[in-house]
Amino acid sequence: MAKHLVQHNTLPFIQEGLRKKEIFDLASRSVDSLLEDGNVFQVAEAIAAMEEFVKAVRKDNRYIEFLRDELLKNNGRHRTNSGAKLELCEAAVQYDYTHDATWRMIDEEIKLLEEQKKAREEVLRKIPAGRMAVDPETGEVLEGALKSSKSTYRITLAK
Repeated sequence: MAKHLVQHNTLPFIQEGLRKKEIFDLASRSVDSLLEDGNVFQVAEAIAAMEEFVKAVRKDNRYIEFLRDELLKNNGRHRTNSGAKLELCEAAVQYDYTHDATWRMIDEEIKLLEEQKKAREEVLRKIPAGRMAVDPETGEVLEGALKSSKSTYRITLAK
């Protein structure tokens, strides 16, 4: 069983691996504690720092190569005590289709359609939401695009 410790006014300290359900429960309890005790700005900063840390480690080729070497010693697989499964794999496989004339023709058509779509979106975006307008060149009746957004927050860590 994974061991973890919740420290007052901080994020939990995780000592061993956790299963997805345990991670969800721990996160939920941490938010409950945060709502009760406050300290939201420090927690938001800590979470952003952890995200940057995780991204940096996972992208580091030294880490990736060392982990792959260790997996090779274990027949390409390893299962942790908490049940996490690590496996060697090939990711981001890419194919080059540019030698095929039909593919290039279709790709050009798609690019042209994408440009037309963006131009149309730009025209519709200029019309106030829900309002109607008439295109003076074509006489077409246009309706402004409805707009929605999600309220959230942004954090920018110091460099």
